[in-house]
Amino acid sequence: MGLGGGFHSHSTSASESSGAIVNRSRLPRLAAVVAVVALGLVGCSSPTPGAAAVIGDTRIAETALTQQVQAVLKAQGKPLDTPDSALASQTLDRMVKSQLVSILAAQAGVEITQGEIDAQMIEYDAQAGSRSEVERIFLEQGIAPSQIAGIIVLNLQANELGMLLAPNGDPQMQGNAVVKAMTVLSDLLDTEVSPRYGTWDASTLQVGPAPDDLSAPQAE
Repeated sequence: MGLGGGFHSHSTSASESSGAIVNRSRLPRLAAVVAVVALGLVGCSSPTPGAAAVIGDTRIAETALTQQVQAVLKAQGKPLDTPDSALASQTLDRMVKSQLVSILAAQAGVEITQGEIDAQMIEYDAQAGSRSEVERIFLEQGIAPSQIAGIIVLNLQANELGMLLAPNGDPQMQGNAVVKAMTVLSDLLDTEVSPRYGTWDASTLQVGPAPDDLSAPQAE
């Protein structure tokens, strides 16, 4: 599905997720996931000092965003205080999507093992020819080497959710089902992004750009 960027491998298609076993008994429970989450969290989101984004009762701190952005800048060999509004928005976009998928996955009982993560990393290495090449490809997309495992988890979670939401669908249908669930959940939880980093569009699941003088996180 490739929600977080990087490779689109055979083992991470929505229909075949790195040996993950789909428990069909979870299907009825997953059907009510968005509604259950919404009942507990809807209305909790509000602008919070020091928050880059708020998803229901979950807060993504500006310091957390800054750390993620600085990890990329460091891997790119750039000064940690380099202004990069596009990177800040892109990174926050990924963090918000990861949180939405994590909420859905937790409610559905989807768990990703270290073995699955390792297997996917090995497949990436084989596809690219080396770990350094894998890291280079991800870094070109604004993802630091230390963040690759998180991207793998995000995609594996999305793949399992796709199989649960659309068990008889092809990978495209399963991907669409996950995006729809994320969109509904984001809207119900009143997801908000600090104007400093852009604006969150629940209909497209994207953080829009912010003015260059406002969006770059401050160096810690």
